[in-house]
Amino acid sequence: MKQDKLTESAIKEAKPGAKQFKLSDGGGLYLLVHSNGSKYWRFDFRFEGKQKSSSLGVWPEVSLVEARSRRNEAKLKIREGINPIQEKKKKSAQQHEQVWKKENSEERSGPELQQVDQKPGQKQTPQSTGKPTRDAVNLLKSNIYPELGEKPVSEINKQDMTAILKNVYGSRKEVIQIIWNIYPNYPVVQLAVLFILLFVTIDFLPALVTTSLYFIITVCVTVGRDLWIENKQQY
Repeated sequence: MKQDKLTESAIKEAKPGAKQFKLSDGGGLYLLVHSNGSKYWRFDFRFEGKQKSSSLGVWPEVSLVEARSRRNEAKLKIREGINPIQEKKKKSAQQHEQVWKKENSEERSGPELQQVDQKPGQKQTPQSTGKPTRDAVNLLKSNIYPELGEKPVSEINKQDMTAILKNVYGSRKEVIQIIWNIYPNYPVVQLAVLFILLFVTIDFLPALVTTSLYFIITVCVTVGRDLWIENKQQY
């Protein structure tokens, strides 16, 4: 099979269509061109008798030369009996965990410094935990769906959902720990969600379902609030 079929100029000139399509480079490497014009590198391979697909980045941030290099590195790992997807997942989780621990450590020492700088009579305001929340979300992603890479949510198919559910089950201990660590500490949010759920569901949903909804909604509201505050502070 002839390899290295693509060129940078051919990639640049590739126009999006009504549906996504592939531009093959050979050796399992191809460029997936989405209908919105975005272009993603992917590498298809077989591991332990099963077909796999790994994300290698986004063009032009990842050039053709770099994509080929990543493909070749992945092939070496496969020959050594290592699944490149699982290895990438492990490394990503370790990196996010290190950053997360560092941010949480800095946050715990933050209030003491704030009290020193606080002026007499000035009202102390609660500080956002946006950055640790962002790291927690990234850590959650690396445990749940690392294979999807930068794939848009709107283009996730049935096979992708199956992979996500398998990853959630396989990494259930890590997922529960991450969610528990970002569980909200805002009493007002918790009381508001609880009041709404009791008012709406008390007549037709069992207590277990209501409790589960309460937990999920409070986590989502807290994560959304912290990420919104972080983005607002950046601009």
